[in-house]
Order: sequence, then structure tokens, then C-alpha cells
Amino acid sequence: MTTTDAVGIMLALAGVSHRECWRWPSMDKLLKVVIFSGGRGASNIIKAFQDYAKIDLLILVNAYDDGLSTGRLRAFIPGMLGPSDVRKNIINLIPDHTSAAKSLKTILEHRFPDKTPRHVALTCLQAFINRERDLPYPELAQPYQMIAVRQTLWISDYLKYFLEYEQKQRDQGRSFDYGDTSIGNLLFSGCYLASDQDYNRATQLFQEKCEIFGRVLNITDGSNQVLVGIQESGSYLVDEASIVAVRSDRSKIADLFLLPDYLTQEALATLQSLPVHQRRPFLDARHVVPNANPEAIAALSQADLIIYGPGTQHSSLYPSYMIAGVPECIENNEKAEKVFIGNMAPDHDSPSATVQELIERFFHFMSDKGRRIPNKTNLITRLFVQEPDGDQIALTKDRTSYLPMNIKDLQIDPKSVTTGDWAESSGRHSGDQIIAELLTLFKQLHDYKLQSHHFLVSIVVPALNEVQTIRRVLQDLIHLDFSELGVGKEIVLVDGGSQDDTLKEALQERFVRCFQLKGNDKGRGVAMRLGLSKAKGNIIVFFPADGEYSADDILKVVRPIVEDQFQCVIGSRAIKCLNVSQVIKKIYGNNVSMYLVSKYGGYILSFFSWLLFNRYLSDPLSSLKAFDSGLLRSLPLKSKGMDLDLEIIARVHQSQTYILEVPVDYTPRTLAEGKKSTVAAGLLALYRFVACRLFPLKQSTSDHS
Repeated sequence: MTTTDAVGIMLALAGVSHRECWRWPSMDKLLKVVIFSGGRGASNIIKAFQDYAKIDLLILVNAYDDGLSTGRLRAFIPGMLGPSDVRKNIINLIPDHTSAAKSLKTILEHRFPDKTPRHVALTCLQAFINRERDLPYPELAQPYQMIAVRQTLWISDYLKYFLEYEQKQRDQGRSFDYGDTSIGNLLFSGCYLASDQDYNRATQLFQEKCEIFGRVLNITDGSNQVLVGIQESGSYLVDEASIVAVRSDRSKIADLFLLPDYLTQEALATLQSLPVHQRRPFLDARHVVPNANPEAIAALSQADLIIYGPGTQHSSLYPSYMIAGVPECIENNEKAEKVFIGNMAPDHDSPSATVQELIERFFHFMSDKGRRIPNKTNLITRLFVQEPDGDQIALTKDRTSYLPMNIKDLQIDPKSVTTGDWAESSGRHSGDQIIAELLTLFKQLHDYKLQSHHFLVSIVVPALNEVQTIRRVLQDLIHLDFSELGVGKEIVLVDGGSQDDTLKEALQERFVRCFQLKGNDKGRGVAMRLGLSKAKGNIIVFFPADGEYSADDILKVVRPIVEDQFQCVIGSRAIKCLNVSQVIKKIYGNNVSMYLVSKYGGYILSFFSWLLFNRYLSDPLSSLKAFDSGLLRSLPLKSKGMDLDLEIIARVHQSQTYILEVPVDYTPRTLAEGKKSTVAAGLLALYRFVACRLFPLKQSTSDHS
């Protein structure tokens, strides 16, 4: 049977025609991406896809969450699956480009405080229903005024449905606790009631109202089951909330089950009376395998890239792999790349897990819990595993506890394993870095190219004996805000073998990645090249540790690159300097030779730039430079000392790339304060400039377009 036949049969069984079923929009070379997700585990990865054109994104979730307010809502509206994970993914896909969209997110994410009285909650909800512009609820008054009129209409409608239902239940003696309940969950519940209690229809309507990028689907046909589990010790996990909770019994979860309803007290007593080895069969006999959402099957069969996202595996992900027809559909889609992105760290459901255990359990649930033999090579084509940079220096030996991996014990080809350091400072996956890796892989395998996207600025700070300035410089960089440019930042400090406490001081700053030159490696150029090799960003900025430059000027040199106008930008001190002689005299005092070299050396280098490369630069020795990383990594750099700055300039000239200069502030130190320039360094820089012109090296074939 072909994949098309299987999809057709599932659609027919569900009473849905191919015409009614959701299809991928018809666009040339559209990359069709499907992500298995939970609530927030893959949120960074999902959100990062929004910055790429020609991506059609589909998020698959199961809706078995029953913890806290979600559990109360499921109990209050019998037959409804949990709204929480669907809501979280929909909110994550609302674009942040307008104040109206941001305000809608604020409203959907707002939770009433714990133990909120009913009358307080109703005051807020009734105001939404009446569309009162001056909302009598301070936390949401301003956001509500910012949302679009059309948003106020559906918010009013769905809350009205919920409150009408709530009042009817109250008349029958059933009350609802609004404490710690999100307004987004109440709205989704109202949408569910307005959709004739059709969960999948409600999911579709809710995301349409939220005007999201991409699409979210419940992976099942919408039938209501509850998720339970059993541990190797025999302990019964009575609901999904128990599966994800911190447990005193640290034994592993042996298996998961989907039941039509929670066990009655009588059935629970029977289970607990059984020997441990008989409890699993007892639950397995009651296990229900729900049918898949036909739209999910259709999407999986057409996908180009299928991602098994990180998250709480036993609640958010493994249950999705148990759904009827899902594993077979993935196996039959032989054109798709299927990437498993492992968790970074242990989670409550698997506190002692290893990477190989995650993979083993993945195949267990993809094989109908061992009832069929899976085609493993067609289920996973690539495994992404977090591996910290072993060269990075930490203040203490306590490092984030990442999941261990023994590559020899994996049930997949070791060649399909990709390791990397994709962690953000928050300890979660960097979505932009993961996607950059994914799209590079996809491009290599399928000759598929997407528009490049700048997402992270790596500020490389070479330092040598700068104990007096290093903390201030790093703190200025930490407080530098790139949000207006829509990019993130990282700070990479490379200590060149300082004899003072420069490195020790740098390690005091939490958000700085620190490295140090080893052995006989020394020199500013070696430090800069090491920093480049460790940088994760696709914009590279070199910034000195001496405090002579302003961190705010980094925004000036980065902006033209983010806007795709230039690939190389230099911060020029000369453009704003009106009295060069006076400034140089202040720096070098009575040192005549250094005065002459500094004053006329810059002019000479500018002249040689024009003479050798037909390009004039006012300040080729500036220590503040920004580059598109593709360009910089493609340059054949060899210099080890301060001459690297000039080698970079020469190689950029030779690549026929225009260099933009922008004015920057400059507060120079004197020789007594630690100025490190020497006549020898200046002559070496000039030599390197000329040598690059006379002896050009072959450029790397790396694509930096």
C-alpha cells in the first residue's frame, strides 16, 4: 500500500474528503516543516522559523495535559481535551511586529492570581464581554486598548459562551475555581463550546482569530482520552500531572497508556492489589489507540522536514508517537529529513535519562509499544545532541548537567549524529542556531536555498592585561540592547595569556563566554581568530578590552549588516576627530617617535589602501569592526599579531567587498595608562598590508552571499 493510499483510507474513515482536508499552500520551492511539540520545550525553535521566507510551518501537539487549571477545565467541561499546549503554541506563533499583536499575547497569557474570588474574575470577564474600553482590571486595561476591534469581538463572543456554560453548571451545583487560570484557556474553552464541542474545529478557529504564522494541529481525531503511566517500581501515575511532577519514587517510567477515562476507585484498588509484573498488562488491556487527525497525516506525508522537538518526553511527545498511523506515515515519506533534537538536560519525567535512552523510548512508542518492527532509518535521519564547548572556561567546575551520550550505544548510524553547543544563556536551545544548522543541512542534502537571516551578533573581545578596564567594558557590552535591530548577542572574551587578573575578573560576569590561549599561542591575531572560531553568531564584531571605544557604537556598525546593505563595516575614529595632533600629543607625550608614527602612520596606511587596492579607508587600524560571518570565515587569515587587522582589510578588499566606514567615539589612553601601540607593530601591519597585495592567497569557497 502506498502512502497516498494510506492517507486516503484514513481520510475516508474520518469522513473527510481530500478537498476538505488542509493542504500545504501552493508556492514554488516551499519548505514544508512539521514539528512535534509540547507546550514550551520547542518554543524557541518554532518562533525562529518566523524570520524565514518560504517556510510553511505546522506544529503537531497532543492535548492530554491535565495539570492545575487545565485539569480543572477538563473536569468542568467533560469530553474536552486540554487547551494548554495548543494555546501556548498559538501564542508563540503570533507575530510580534505590532503593538496590537503584543497586547493580544499579554491578554491571552494573563493568569488570574491564585485564590481569585469568582466575583473579581467575573468583573474582568464581563468587561471583556461588554467591550468596555476602560477595562476595570488594571493589569489588562492598557493592553486591551491596544488590540484591534476585530479582536475585541471574538474575545467577547467566546467568553460569553464560557460564562453562559459556567452559570448553567453553577445552577446545578458545580462551581469553577478561577484561581491561577489563564484567560487564554478560558477563551479556548469558550471557542470549544461555540464549535459544538469539536476540539479540532476549535483549534482551527482559535488560531484563525489570533492571526498566527504557521498552523497548529491536535494530532488526534479529537476524541477524549486521559494519559496515565506506570513506573518500573510498579507505582501507578494516575494522570498526566503525575507524569510530569517531581516524584519521591525515582524509578523510571516503564510505559504510558491512553485510557477512555481515569480509573475508578474500584479499578484502582484492583490494580494496586496485583503483583508488579501484572500491572502493566492490566493497563495495556485498557489502552486505547486514538485515530490520527487526517490533516496531520496529510501534512506528514507531504513534509520536507520533520522535527521531533525537545520537551517533556513522556507527556508532550511520546504520546503523539503512539497515535494510529503516525509512525507508518513518517516511515513512508522517504523524501523528508527527520531530525530528532534531544533534550539538553534531565527533566522531571526522566531525571536520569541519557540520549540513548531517549532514542530507545522514541522507537518503543513509534513501534506501537513493541508490537511492530519500526524502520528506524526512515524514522530518524539526523540526531542533534547538545555538547558544551570543552575549551570554554567557567568560574567554577559546576557546569550545566547535559544529557550524557555514548554514541556506540545509539540505535542509529553514528554518522547521522550532529553535536554542537546550541545553548542560550537561559539554558534552553537557541532556536536561531538550531534552524541555521537545520537549513544548512537541508541545503547540502537537497540543494535548497533560503534567504539568509541575521539573528545573532557575536562580540569578540581579545584581552591582554586589561584588569583595570575589563569589568567596565564587559558590563557595557552586557547592557547593550540589540532589540531594535531584531537580533540577539553573545560576548566572547579571549584572554591572550594575561599576567594580571583579567581573566579572573571577566569570569565574574555571568553572560560572557570566556576562553584563553594555550601553550605557545600568543598574540592579538591568534586571540581574534580563536574568538572567531568559537563565535556562534552570523554577525561578528571585534571590540577591544581597553575601554577606548564606546559600546553603543557597536549598534552603528551592526545595523548596516542586519539590514543587508553591507557585509563589512568599520568604526572610523578619523571621521569625527577634528584635532588629530592634539589628541596624539596627549597620548604619547614627549615620545617623538611614537608621535610621528601614530600621526603619519595612519595616513600612510590609508594611502597604501588606495594605492594597492584602489580603495580608500580613513581608519584601517580601527579596533571596532563588524562583519557578516560568512564573509569573515571565508577569508584565508594567517596573521598572529596586531597585523591581523590589516590582513583582514586586505583580504576583504581582494574579495571585492565594499567596506563602509561610520564615525565612532574614541577616548584614547596614554602610554602611562597602558597604551600598547609600538613602532614595531605599526611596521608589521604595513608589511602585512603590502604582502597581502603581492602574495594573494586563494580564498575559501565558503558561500557568504
